[in-house]
Amino acid sequence: MRDILLVGGTGTLGNALLDQLDPRKCIVFSRDELKQHELRHKYPGLKTILGDIRSPESLNKAMEQVKTVYHVAALKHVDVLEENPEEAYATNIVGTMNSAQAAIRNGVINFYFTSTDKAVLPINVYGMTKAISERYLLNLNQDKPFSTKFNVFRWGNIVGSRGSAVNLFAKTLKQEAKVYVTDKRMTRFWMRIEDAVKYMLTFKGDNTKVNYPEMKASSIIDMATAIAELLDIKHFDIEVVGIRPGEKIHECLYSDHENCIRSDTAPRLSLEELKDLVKPVLSKLC
Repeated sequence: MRDILLVGGTGTLGNALLDQLDPRKCIVFSRDELKQHELRHKYPGLKTILGDIRSPESLNKAMEQVKTVYHVAALKHVDVLEENPEEAYATNIVGTMNSAQAAIRNGVINFYFTSTDKAVLPINVYGMTKAISERYLLNLNQDKPFSTKFNVFRWGNIVGSRGSAVNLFAKTLKQEAKVYVTDKRMTRFWMRIEDAVKYMLTFKGDNTKVNYPEMKASSIIDMATAIAELLDIKHFDIEVVGIRPGEKIHECLYSDHENCIRSDTAPRLSLEELKDLVKPVLSKLC
């Protein structure tokens, strides 16, 4: 029985989930037909459905007989969404609401939603759409007249995901012996995609709040240095290109308006820890 649905499952996190799940029990729902074609070759027995989370009808059909939903679909690029807020709203907010309502209608037991540290004290469109989605799903858990349980997770930067700074740094270091940064003071939380998947698959926590695993942080410069050492690049230049629209110097993993787990004051990743973090990613890029 195919009772697991991966909404937006053709992305990096969807692929990582499929590595740990039985593809014969899974359905991938997305609007990327090429990646669906590639996934069916990679995971024998996998079923895919072409559709869009902006369409309640296609989601409702996809969730028939489904018991578990992993919602990993989103528009994520901060600078692009600053210029296209209506698209961010339609996919990240309306799409999430459509998915949640389809889950309720079909009696889904567990709904897992992935968010971002940019949803904390948000200053950009992406973070704001995720913050609203988090609040919407958590509110559904209160005094609910239905059986679906909504679980909300928050990540920092996932190493190796599409558009990741790790991939971009590796590319420019190899091609130009240079990294482009928006601000040398910038810090970020980092985590392996395998750790995010393990956290979701083994989760037995509290669905009345946003949950997140322990994460360490580092400066962008330290991350670039770790990548350069792994690539055996002895010297490289740093070019500061300036803060992009909607970008923060430091991210915040949690805030109650008085206490904030912020990326410049959180426990720091050492250079060796950073190298251990990105080494598997670089081995696939090289």
